[in-house]
Amino acid sequence: TLGLGNMRRLLEALGFPEKNFESVVIAGTNGKGSVSAYLASILKANGKLVGWYSSPHVYSVNERICIDGDPASLDDMERAAANIVPFHDAIGYSYFEALTAIAYQLFAEKNVDIAVLETGLGGRFDATNVVEPAVSVLTGIALDHRRILGDTVEEILMEKLGITRPGVPLVCGHLSPGLRAIVESRAARDDIPLPDTGSVELRDMTLDGMRARIITPTQDYGEVELPFVGRHQLGNGLLAIAAAEFMLDRPVHLDKAASLVRMPGRFEVHKIGEKRLVFDVAHNDQSLIATTTTLASLSPREESGIILGIMRRKELREFLPDLGKAARYLWLIDPMAGESRKPGEVSEAYAAAELLGKIGTENIAGRGVDVVLDNTLQDFDSWNRFVHRLLSPEHPARVLLVTGSHRTVETFGRQLHRMGLY
Repeated sequence: TLGLGNMRRLLEALGFPEKNFESVVIAGTNGKGSVSAYLASILKANGKLVGWYSSPHVYSVNERICIDGDPASLDDMERAAANIVPFHDAIGYSYFEALTAIAYQLFAEKNVDIAVLETGLGGRFDATNVVEPAVSVLTGIALDHRRILGDTVEEILMEKLGITRPGVPLVCGHLSPGLRAIVESRAARDDIPLPDTGSVELRDMTLDGMRARIITPTQDYGEVELPFVGRHQLGNGLLAIAAAEFMLDRPVHLDKAASLVRMPGRFEVHKIGEKRLVFDVAHNDQSLIATTTTLASLSPREESGIILGIMRRKELREFLPDLGKAARYLWLIDPMAGESRKPGEVSEAYAAAELLGKIGTENIAGRGVDVVLDNTLQDFDSWNRFVHRLLSPEHPARVLLVTGSHRTVETFGRQLHRMGLY
């Protein structure tokens, strides 16, 4: 149900838990998870008790609600959930609204100082948008969720600008001149401070980490470690630090903050034997281009492979034809192939052959890409054989990127865990 009415009625029934802490609300097509994770860690490193609410999760729902850097216990979540069950028939709240109310209850109960809130979808009608934030943050804008948010980047931007409030600073990431003009017009109309965020310069980047020179209008932080890898993450790091400046007198301990960040599936690198596995939940054109560009900059093409699984609801246009630039080896998979379905029901993910059709054989032919359409991944044994082939010393791929959706990362990561490798 569009609107915030259900969420407001639910929080009123719970005694307005969201009024017990300061908030930062973060919206954007890509980058909001990275910004919120780093911002929460900066605040923690500077002595604040922080609640962090993010979505979606990769392995367990309690990843979404963190307090002082640790996921909430499932027992605490269940206890908070029991408080809202009596209101379901009268209010009819959604799954995401329920999780948001659970988060707000736990943040109030644990007496957090600040809650860092990542919107789930859009901004204007997102369940997180019932708070009165001390700071709002807008990351990048790209085409995604068009059936809900709009068919153009301008329409999507207007939905996400719904998180703004008169008089509340909006820390804004890089936008095209046209989109920036829309933001400036809204800021002028509603008396929204639109501060300069400063500058960031890459100093060093490897598969193990990234360092950059950060300068904001109020502070030269020198060279600092950032918690994620990829040139696209430079702006995210700057946004997090710029937002932190509104919540703290002067952010310090930035390297410590980077080391505190734990977020599955954001260019998450694991070394297994002589191989490097990179998990990244990139799932739209902009994020996939950024992730594969990062792979290409850090690993030779002839030693790189991509395991790709994509959900049917995604409308990818720009990304797929360029796969061959980043990796010599490409495995196309359906990460949901082994799940039980009703007769005639198709997987929510593309089958390997369908995914090849989306890419187009003309975009692969002549580019020296070894493509495997793997339709065998139905159970533990088939996944076990698949992973052992990838990790075999005989296979020349030394860096393997697992990407395309949260489900692809989850399925692959769970398999490694069952095998005792992760």
